[in-house]
Amino acid sequence: MRQALLVLLAVVLQATVLERLPLPGAAPDLLLVLVVVLGLLEGPRSAMLAGFAGGLLVDLSGDAELGRTALVLVVVGFLAGQLQDDVSGSPVVPALLAGGLAAVAVVLAFAGGLLLSDPRATGGAFLRSLLSLVAYSAVLAPVVLPAVAALLRRTDRRT
Repeated sequence: MRQALLVLLAVVLQATVLERLPLPGAAPDLLLVLVVVLGLLEGPRSAMLAGFAGGLLVDLSGDAELGRTALVLVVVGFLAGQLQDDVSGSPVVPALLAGGLAAVAVVLAFAGGLLLSDPRATGGAFLRSLLSLVAYSAVLAPVVLPAVAALLRRTDRRT
């Protein structure tokens, strides 16, 4: 339940705030960072479910093929969950992992676009997305991780 609320909040904030910010390159992807953080904190299953649900919401609200974003986020969630034990107390490790997994997401999304003959899958769009999403994800992860961890701890104490 709490992951579902976090996913819904991330999708809403993404659509209403982050995509409207006048930042260079692609908009920061809060849902991607959330999926990485859930994988690092709770393991692959939780991250994959969050990625699938959030990806479907994004696909339903956008103009991409249904399931394309969901597939990318499921893979990212699985990989983040496999790295769960590699997270230390340092904010640098989650930032590096989020940046690296953002690069994986961009490559997967671009490959999917090429396979489906998406006219938006161009080299320029790929490079712009790669550079900006890696940087934005690396910056967001050290902020999102402690906030989500605190929220999850707080809800664990109540149950």
